[in-house]
Amino acid sequence: MQQNVMLPEKTLGKLEDLPEPAWLENTVFYQIFPDRFFNGDPTNDPSPVRPWGEKPELFNFFGGDLAGIRKKIPYLEDLGVNALYLNPIFDAPSNHKYDTRDYLRISPDFGDFRTYLNMLKDLHRAGIKLILDGVFNHTGDQFWAFRDLMRRGKGSPYQQWYNCHFPVTQFPKPNYECWWGLETLPKLNFADQEVVRYILRVVAFWTLTGIDGWRLDVPNEVRADFWPIFRRLVKTLNPEAYIVGEIWDDAAFWLQGDKFDSVMNYPLRDLIISFFAKKEMNADRFDQGLTGLRARYSEKVTRSMFNLLGSHDTQRFLTICHGERRRMLLALLFLFTYPGVPVIYYGDEIGMTGEKDPDCRKTMIWDEAQWDKELYTSTKDLIRLRKEKDALKRGEFRTALVSQHGVYGYWRIADRERMLILFNRQDSMEQVSLSLAPGMRGTWKQIFPVKGEEVKYNDHFQINLPPWSGMIWEYQG
Repeated sequence: MQQNVMLPEKTLGKLEDLPEPAWLENTVFYQIFPDRFFNGDPTNDPSPVRPWGEKPELFNFFGGDLAGIRKKIPYLEDLGVNALYLNPIFDAPSNHKYDTRDYLRISPDFGDFRTYLNMLKDLHRAGIKLILDGVFNHTGDQFWAFRDLMRRGKGSPYQQWYNCHFPVTQFPKPNYECWWGLETLPKLNFADQEVVRYILRVVAFWTLTGIDGWRLDVPNEVRADFWPIFRRLVKTLNPEAYIVGEIWDDAAFWLQGDKFDSVMNYPLRDLIISFFAKKEMNADRFDQGLTGLRARYSEKVTRSMFNLLGSHDTQRFLTICHGERRRMLLALLFLFTYPGVPVIYYGDEIGMTGEKDPDCRKTMIWDEAQWDKELYTSTKDLIRLRKEKDALKRGEFRTALVSQHGVYGYWRIADRERMLILFNRQDSMEQVSLSLAPGMRGTWKQIFPVKGEEVKYNDHFQINLPPWSGMIWEYQG
C-alpha cells in the first residue's frame, strides 16, 4: 500500500486558529458524575445510601461528593488530566441533579458552599480547571418558584415563569410544559424577563466564584436569543471562560461566535464508533466523514471541540466494543491525536463497562486489582504525549493514508515537529509504504507505544502494521 506524501503548505498556530479560550490547547478534560466518583464525607450521605459498587438504578444513591473529588485530586494529577466537567452539583432531589431545587445552593449530599470553595481552590492549586453543568431549560418540581405556583395558582408572582394552565395539575398528565413530558421537570419560560434576569444572576454568582466555564444542558430547547446575552455576561466576568453546549448533531448555528465556544462532539463519536468499535465503515469513508466534520466549522472551532468517547448519557465505550480492549485502544489513540479537546468519562481509563443510563453511571472502581492496566497505562501515556507535543496540540492535520479496509494514517505537523499516526484495524498484518517529500526524509522514531528504536528512511516510510495496532512516529531529522 503506497501513497505519495507532500509536506503541508502551512502549519497551525496562527492567532486566528487558536482555540477559544486559548488554554484549551493544553487541556485534557475528565468528566465526573459526582454521586458515583468517591465518597469523601460519609456524614453528608443521603438516606438511604447503597454500598459502593452495587448495581446503579435510576433512583439510588452511593454517597459520592465534592469532598471525594477533592481527595482524589492526586489521582487526577497522576493521570494527567487538567480540567474537570462535573455533572450538576446544585441542590436537587435526584442522584443526577438535573431537577434543580435551588440554583444558589450546593446539594447537601455533595457538601456545602465551603466544601465547594475548598475543592475549587485545591483544583486550581493543582492546575486543574473546572466547568459546571448549567441546567437552565427546566427546573425540578421542587424548585421554590414552581412550588409557589402549585400552591397559589393565579395568585403566584411566578405564574409567568412557566407555560401552564390553571389550576396547575401534575397527574395523571401535567398541564404545563415539561422537558420530554416529565412532570418533575417543568420548563422555564424564557419569554419572561424575570426568568432571564434570575438565571443571569445565577450564572453571575457561580462564574464569580472562579469557575472556568459552563457546560449547558439541552441549550437548543431554550430560546436561542438568550444565549448571546448569556455569553456576553460570562465573557465579561471571565474572558477566559469556556462555554460548551450539549448539541448532538450539526452545531453550525450555535458556533458562529455569538453563543458557544464548542459543543459536545457526538458526531465525531459516531464516526469513531463506526470505524473502530463496530467496523461498520472502511478507512476511506471514515476519512470522508472527518473531512466533512472539519468543513462544517472554522479551524478555531474545530480545535475547541469537546471530543468524547462517552458520557453519562451513553453506553460505555468499552461496552460498545464488546469488551475488546484492542478496539478501545485504537479509539483512544485517535482521540488524543486528533484536533480538538480530548475528554475522558470517569472510569473509561480503567476499563469500566456499562449499558445506557443508569448502567453507565456505576461507581468508580478504586481497587487497582480490578483495573485494566493496559488501558490505564496507555491513557496516561497518551495524555502525556498530548500535553508535551506541539504537533498534537496545535499541529495541522493532513490525511496520509486511507484504504478500502481498515488501514488509516495522518500527519500532525507544527513548527519543527512532524508526526505520523497509523492505524491497522484489520485482523491481518498490513504493509505500508509512504513516499516521503525531501523535508520528511531522515530518521523516524516510534514514540507510542514506546519502542525506543530509530529508523532512517530515504525515499519511503515503510512498515508492517500488526493486526489491530496503532502507533505514533516522530520525525527526528
